[in-house]
Amino acid sequence: MVDKEFTERIRERYPEGLTAILAIGATRTTYILEHNRESETPGKITDFNLYVDTLLSSCIKFLESYLELGGQNMIVPFFSYQALKEKRGEDYAKAVVDPFLRLVTEQFQPFYHANDVDPYFAGIDTLLHLPKDQIGYQFGAALVAFQDQWLYQAGRRKLIWEVASIPLFSIWRASQVMGEEETARLEAEIESTTALDELARLLYAYYARAVYGTDIPMPHFYLGTNRNGDLKLRSMLPMALYDGGPFRLYYTPYPSLFTTPEVLRQILEDLAFGKSASSLEIDYRKEYTKASAQAEYETFITLRDNPKSTVGLLRKTTSPSKQ
Repeated sequence: MVDKEFTERIRERYPEGLTAILAIGATRTTYILEHNRESETPGKITDFNLYVDTLLSSCIKFLESYLELGGQNMIVPFFSYQALKEKRGEDYAKAVVDPFLRLVTEQFQPFYHANDVDPYFAGIDTLLHLPKDQIGYQFGAALVAFQDQWLYQAGRRKLIWEVASIPLFSIWRASQVMGEEETARLEAEIESTTALDELARLLYAYYARAVYGTDIPMPHFYLGTNRNGDLKLRSMLPMALYDGGPFRLYYTPYPSLFTTPEVLRQILEDLAFGKSASSLEIDYRKEYTKASAQAEYETFITLRDNPKSTVGLLRKTTSPSKQ
């Protein structure tokens, strides 16, 4: 059930539009554990079309939960450029490119229309740099064709699929994308200000439009998975444009698509209304008492003396039968 009061609180807190990086990782693991675990060979995916169809429904449910809680914009990593060839092999690329192309174009269209969402595909400049006979180029060209025929409208929510991005490549190409007039305008605006926050704003607006193809606020948080313990960043373009402002990283200890609306609400509650601001005083004299300082010291010493307490260490999730 949608909590309209909470949704309005989020929208009031972020009048520019709450913007999230939602890294939907461990999709094969999600499919295997939810639909294949009773098979004789659970790890074998025999039907990639079924895998993608299953991913579609789970992904839509996840994104709709975020929107219902007051979210406005989404950046979703879709493919890394390594996944198309070097990382997983040509066989993987051939198996998943066509199903995933249908996923974000044909099969996702009901979601776009029902939720008033405009789709964008960022990072495909890398794919279009490939030879035209390669599957990666054809994938990129198909996404461009879909984007060219889509009727965009101001005021809609935005879903940016990040596809095969190499951030430095997109940044290097930014002036070509924006054109001489916009680049000259940026240069004049930079020369006219000495305020560092305004400088950061101008640069972000220019490069965000160049690499995303639209105006979008600086993301407010990242949600990913660290089911194996490691803290990966699966979305490269937003990280390349990040200016050091308020931003939070959240990781679930399970595959992303296992995330429930209750978990998403807790994350947004923490993000929007939790205490996160640093003290503006010259020191922390108002933050500590003698007792709290001693207690925090003892906590940190206990953690320090446990070599396994460091966040980001790899771990194995083991079933009881294997312990």
